[in-house]
This record gives sequence, structure tokens and C-alpha cells, in this order.
Amino acid sequence: MSLHSIRVRLTAWYALVLALALLAAGAVSYAVARRQIERSADDEIVSTARDLVAGLRDETEEGHGVLRPRSANELLAEFQNADRVVALFRPDGSGFAAQQTPIARTVDAAMLRRRIQAHHLGWTTSDWVRMYLTSARFGAQPFVLVVGQSVAAQRETMRNLRNAMLATAPVALLIAILGGYALARKSLAPVVRMSEKARAISATSLSERIEVANARDELGELATTMNELLARLERSFGDQLRFMADASHELRTPVAILQGELDVTLSRDDRDAADYRESLEVMHRTVRRLTRIVRDLFLLARSDAGDMPLRREPLYVADVVSYTCRAYKTLAAEHDVTLSADCEGDIAVDGDEDLLQRLIGNLAENAIRHSPRGAEVSVRCFVDNDRARIEVRDQGAGVPAHLREQIFERFFRVDTARTATAGSGAGLGLAIARWVAHAHGGELRLESTGPDGSMFVATLPLHASGLSAV
Repeated sequence: MSLHSIRVRLTAWYALVLALALLAAGAVSYAVARRQIERSADDEIVSTARDLVAGLRDETEEGHGVLRPRSANELLAEFQNADRVVALFRPDGSGFAAQQTPIARTVDAAMLRRRIQAHHLGWTTSDWVRMYLTSARFGAQPFVLVVGQSVAAQRETMRNLRNAMLATAPVALLIAILGGYALARKSLAPVVRMSEKARAISATSLSERIEVANARDELGELATTMNELLARLERSFGDQLRFMADASHELRTPVAILQGELDVTLSRDDRDAADYRESLEVMHRTVRRLTRIVRDLFLLARSDAGDMPLRREPLYVADVVSYTCRAYKTLAAEHDVTLSADCEGDIAVDGDEDLLQRLIGNLAENAIRHSPRGAEVSVRCFVDNDRARIEVRDQGAGVPAHLREQIFERFFRVDTARTATAGSGAGLGLAIARWVAHAHGGELRLESTGPDGSMFVATLPLHASGLSAV
């Protein structure tokens, strides 16, 4: 049983708190009981003193206004017992009437006389006697009545109570410790099972889940949270595996082309310059494709790792669209497609110019590659509901309804039946474009598609200061 165990520490804290609670409760109970016993004894002494005063007054009336020692002693004898002191003194401290009992012999008579002479009445306690001094007048005679009670019985009661507390507290504490440890062990048993289950889960068994005994308590919430974490890890791990597999597949084709061209070129010694140029052109196109795939993969990897800071600055959407469309004029010409841009000139956004060019460029390239020869690709931008709206429309064959969201997944490409050039890309353009839009607080969606073409729409938040003139 390790001292680092939560069960042991919980039990130790429980025992400490309980010990302090028992100590406090015992101290309070002892003080209350002592006070109550002392108060009851004091009330009994005061009651006896009142009865004595009343009796002595009766004796005075029977003595025609004079209290005689004999009558006083006879009355005091009626209140006498082994644990009680009763005496009547004159104001000068001399005795008038008293009953000699064993407890009375323990009283310091000189102390009593000094108190009476100094007129210090009220309560006083000697070693074993609690006494009450009160003045009284019987007829024309002033007196001081002393009534005392032995405190031996009180002290014996308090000693028994103290011994009982000292005897029962350790037993109660031991039982509480054992019960607390059992309770902590039972309460933390699900945590132990969760720990063992989590320890057994590996990269090859991420589909397993931790059992949730009671989803409404704290441990059930912990198990549910861990299961949600495992689900996210499973999805993330699966995405990473698919990403690696797709990336390997995409990289394998251009590498195989390069390897094949090099093998063919080096296998013959009688090739002329035209053959070499043709091979170099094939390798050049392949290297360009390979470079683009690697660049896109690097961008996606950095975005997944959160290591892609945006260099935000105020930009005019019209400038970014115009520059990007000019850059893709050559690609459009190669595919015999007309590329046009029509933008309002006063749309300002906060964004990273390079990434926004990638967004617009990927949409434009996607539209160009999936449009037939002689078609037109148009890019429009304007303000719509306080957001910058960028529309890229093509005249391709459209996207099937069941694939409208899948086209934004990485390495996904629509079946080659859509266009003759559908397989020319790596399937990363739309995924990157959507990530750029989300990174800028916007969104990218396929708003419409059909046999006459498709329209992709990207929306971005406007510049914080609003629209400004060009």
C-alpha cells in the first residue's frame, strides 16, 4: 500500500479531519456537560439557601422577633447531610449556628471569617467544597448564611466522562479509518479499472472504450470524457493513416514517371537531342507536379500542427482576385478556357495575402480543369450581408449530389467521367481552399452545381473599420 496512493491519502485526510472533529466535539461536549453539572449543583445550593432563610424567618417569628441559636441549630440539622455544609455567622465573622459534618471540617474557617468581615459574599470554592454566602436579616439581627456542597461527586462524574471519551474516541477513529479506506477503495475502484483499460488501449485498439457504470456521477463523466478523447484520437489517427497512405500514393506516381524516364533515357546511347528534350520536358512537368504536391502537403501538415501563423493585414479583395486571375491566364489558355474577373473595388478584408491568393487560385484552377474547351470561368466578388463574397463559376459537368461534401476532403477527386482532365490534380486544392477560408473566419461551400456548371462561394469577414474607398 503506497503512500502515494490516492486511497491512502484520502483515508489519511479523512482520519485527520475526523480526529479534529472528534476532538472539537469532545471538548465542546465536555465543557457543556461540566457547565451543566456545575449549574445544577449551584441551583441546588441556592435553593437550599432560600429554604433555610425561609425556615429561619419562621423560627424568628415564633421567637417573637429573636432568632435563638438552639432553634437555628435544630433547623440547620434538618438540611444536614454528609456532603453539605450549612452555617450561620454574625457580620463580624463569629459563628452563630452550624452543623459539624466530615465535609464541613475541610472548610477553611479563617477564610470564611475574612470574607464575611470584608463583606465579600457570593460564590467561593475551596479544595472540595463549593459555597454560597448570602446576607439575611432575622428580626433585628443581621446574619450571613453559608451553604456549601461537596464537589467530589461532580469531579467523579467529569472524570468518568473524560475517561469514556478517551476510551471511545480511538475506537471510533479506528473504525472510521477502516471504513474510510474501504469507502475510498470502493469509490476509486472505477478509476482503477479505467486506468487499467486505458493502459491496455494502444494504437491498434483505439476502437475500444472504457465502461461507463453511471454516466450521471463524476466518475461517469470522467469515463465519458475519456471515451470522447479516445474517439477523437481514433479519428485523428485514422486521418493520419489515410493521409500518409494517400500522400504515398500521390507521390509514387510522379516518382515512378521520373524513374521510368531516367531509365529509358540512360538505357540508349543513340538518342538524339530531340529525344532528350522530350524526356526532359516530361520530367520537368512531373517535377512541377511533385513540387506542388509536396508544397500542399507541407501546408496541410503545418495547418494541422497549428504552426501556420496568418500575416493579417488590410487587403482589397479586388486586387487579390485581379492578381490571381492574371497568374492563371496561362493555365486557362492551355485548356482553351476564358478566365474573367469582375469585382467591386471597395471590399476590404483582414487577411494573409499569400493564403488568400492560394484560395482563389485553387478555386480558379479547379474550375479551369473541370470546364470543357471553349468554356468560360468567371470570378466575381461583392459585399453580401456584411461579408465579402467571392464566387467562382465554371461550365463543367457538375458534381453528383452525394459527393458535394466529399470533394473538400483531402486527396478526393471526382470520377474521371466529369472531365477528361479530372485526374490531373492531387485532390488537395479544395481542401486547402476551405482551410484558408476557415482560418480567416469565413467559409467555403459548393453553392450550386448541375449539368451547366458549378459555383463555389467563399465568404470572408470585412475589415474591422468597414468599407473604404479605393
